[in-house]
Amino acid sequence: MLNNVKITQNYALKTDDRNFIVLQRKIVDPTKAPGYKAVEGSAPPELRERWDEIAYYPLTSAGLTSFIEHVRMREATEHDVANLAELGAAFRETTAEIIAAVNAGLSPEFSVVKT
Repeated sequence: MLNNVKITQNYALKTDDRNFIVLQRKIVDPTKAPGYKAVEGSAPPELRERWDEIAYYPLTSAGLTSFIEHVRMREATEHDVANLAELGAAFRETTAEIIAAVNAGLSPEFSVVKT
């Protein structure tokens, strides 16, 4: 089983015996918790990283394709864009980042080629 294979800075892949699982990175600020009380004279707690399961796809070729498309769409639409040209650029940037992640794990004889 795969566990926390980073696809982009904010998304990772995990599997179980039946699913591809989309993990999304969240930064947790303990000082924002409802019950947080500052301790006088001590430094505030540090931010920490958490990976949440947000979607599941079947452990099939189609499921993997859907997983990658899900990450691509979520990552691209999280950019702050003002028009369609900027949205297109965000999709291209995200697609290139995913292709680079896939190619990094492939042998030199086999790589994804942009068309």
